[in-house]
This record gives sequence, structure tokens and C-alpha cells, in this order.
Amino acid sequence: MLIRFWENSAEPWGAKDNQSRFIYANKKYHSLLALPAHFSVEGRLDGELPASTADFQDAFQNHDRMVERLLDRVTSIEIHPFENHAWLQPWFFDKYPLIDERGICRGTIFHGRPVDNLILTSLNKIKLPESLVFTPPSSLFSKREWEVLFYILHAFSSLEISHKLHLSQRTVCNITQSIYKKAGVSCKRGIIEYCHDNKISNYIPQSFFERCQSLPLISE
Repeated sequence: MLIRFWENSAEPWGAKDNQSRFIYANKKYHSLLALPAHFSVEGRLDGELPASTADFQDAFQNHDRMVERLLDRVTSIEIHPFENHAWLQPWFFDKYPLIDERGICRGTIFHGRPVDNLILTSLNKIKLPESLVFTPPSSLFSKREWEVLFYILHAFSSLEISHKLHLSQRTVCNITQSIYKKAGVSCKRGIIEYCHDNKISNYIPQSFFERCQSLPLISE
């Protein structure tokens, strides 16, 4: 039943097993990745596809494992030269746990949604990677600490962060020190290296979109 719906959908849908190998992907997903005619994704990993997304296999697999661990949706924003264009296009990708009749997670289901009216020039201070995830990578930091950490990683000053989050500059400094303490570092360079080494620098809080309105979330 789902396959029939996916086949006729104008948006990309698909499924992977718990090793991140493709079980299925519909025609729109093939078109989005500009895959060759008659190319089969079944049984393949992302890195085995002749597509611009192949280099992001590790990030995608991290998302898959997060879905399987949380048994909940994980949403990312993917920015790649989709549809064989020379320019970058942003798409939201939602991933859901693929649950069998015994309640066991066997992999993930994914669904792509286009991002409308994205104004990248307004993000000149944000050094955007091409795969951003909305779910915090760990429970080490609180929600507010993750927000502050996002801006630290993108070179915002404490004054700029205070304006973005509507907090006092002193509060931002206190939160920053709490982040440093939890990570076992003592300076900005240390926290940047910590996040890079632990592969947690691709988190972006949804509040960023809500406040700056430069990457609007699609209304449900």
C-alpha cells in the first residue's frame, strides 16, 4: 500500500534497512539525485550512488542510527546540487523508524520536502555545511546550551547571541562557561575542536529559523 502511494508521489520517498542499505526509493528520489536511467538503488549504500550526495554517507548513516535509537522522527536540511543543477538546492528530509509487526525497528523511512524562499545571502555569517540536523546529537547539553553552542560555532559574538536569543550578555556568558565545563574545555577554540572531533557540529536549532526567518519552516 505504501509503495503504491510512494510511486505516485511528487515528493521523494524511500526506505533503508538497519545497515543503511536502500530497500526502495521512488521515481522522484531517482530524479532528485539525477541517477542514470534504470539504475537500481536496492541493496546499495549512499556512498555507492553516482550522485552528489555520495560524499555524505557518514552523515546520513548517523541520522539513521539516531532514528533507530530514538524511535522517532529526525529532520535534516540537505543542501546539494540536486537534479543535476550547477547550483545548490535545499530540501528538508524527514526520517522515521521502519517498524515491523513485532514492534522491532528494521530500518528507516525517508521523505523529502522542498524548502521554499530560501535566502542564503542573509546567512553570510553562517558557514553552512550541506547536511544539518534538527535533533541534538547528544543529551550532554541542555536545549538552551545547544542553541548558544550553534551560534558559537558560527562565529557569533556573545553580544550577537544575546540579541538572537533575547538574553542578557551575562546570561550568554554563563551558558557558554557551562558548555565549556561539560565539554572539558576552557576556550572557544577548544569547544570548536571538541565538536569537530565528536562530529556534533552539524546541529541547527529550529529556533534559528523561527527567529531570523531567513530559512522559514514550511507550514503544516
